[in-house]
Amino acid sequence: MQSISTSEHASGGELFELIPDANEADERVLQHLTALGHDTRRARGVRHFIYLPTNEAAEAVARVLEREGWDTAVHAAEDVWLVVAGCLRVLTGPLVRETRHRLASLAAAHGGAYDGWEAERTEGNPGFPSGTPPSSRS
Repeated sequence: MQSISTSEHASGGELFELIPDANEADERVLQHLTALGHDTRRARGVRHFIYLPTNEAAEAVARVLEREGWDTAVHAAEDVWLVVAGCLRVLTGPLVRETRHRLASLAAAHGGAYDGWEAERTEGNPGFPSGTPPSSRS
């Protein structure tokens, strides 16, 4: 699966870059946050996106994640269901890789697909489930 990394252009707009390797995209997002001057030692709101084939599968994934301490929301999205899982985390390379692997495995076990994550612009603001636009998404 390919990932999209965004960054802010000097003009104030966002630039989008398609990166084939998910781990590289994750690393680029972390580098981007650092380049923007964000304190990488502070927790920030993070949202993850999982698409599933049925409402039942989406609800099952949401229940698993809620038991693990995530905030979740389930949305109908055309012919699939979307689980948005949010939390506050101090973002590190190992945590991002571990979380991607965990959520991709959970999605696959229910016939779905993990579709990446986004981080809030400000530290300590989960902005879940409908917060401000993210500064970066992988």
